[in-house]
Amino acid sequence: MRQYARPFPITRLSLEARVLYTGFLLFLVLGFVSSAWLYADSFGGLSGRSSAEYYRGGAAPAEPPPAPKVEATGGPALELPEDGPALELPGETAAVVPMRLEKPARQVMETFHFHLFTVPVVLLIVGHLFMLTALSTRLKVGVIIVASVATFVHLLTPLLVRFVGPQWGWLMPVSVMGAAVGWLPMLLWPLWEMWRPEPASEVETG
Repeated sequence: MRQYARPFPITRLSLEARVLYTGFLLFLVLGFVSSAWLYADSFGGLSGRSSAEYYRGGAAPAEPPPAPKVEATGGPALELPEDGPALELPGETAAVVPMRLEKPARQVMETFHFHLFTVPVVLLIVGHLFMLTALSTRLKVGVIIVASVATFVHLLTPLLVRFVGPQWGWLMPVSVMGAAVGWLPMLLWPLWEMWRPEPASEVETG
């Protein structure tokens, strides 16, 4: 732990430590990419309405309009071949609107419970690596605060939407953008400092 008290120690890490930390951070970067895909597939976009519909369910698709009634006449019946072209009549087709069902309360709570014990551990590890960088203390404190607050809000938002009301859906896209602002520097900047070429002056004195 004394490494965190020394100035800019990330450049002095051993090769095996840098390889280990690099693998850890690259796994997390891949995890964030997959999270972005899952978010887009689940919510469809950065909107509070889509978040509310995901957890509380959406309206059922509208019924297709009834087909117009055709009065029978005494004319001759037409026999059409079975393999002939199909005729599309009004009212027979309608746009398919996906319907979302409300998430079970237990499922939402179990997801919150699981993430509450895992995400803070990852945040703690990444935050410690970020603390080893040469950035200013003020900047590092600001990034860590943004990441911590945005992560907490992101974990809490599903509970607010599901158990309180859909008006809290706007917190989901806001927390996603806040988490990106906080987490990406903590993941990418340590990678850059660990592997960037050292200045000639530092090589000579080292």
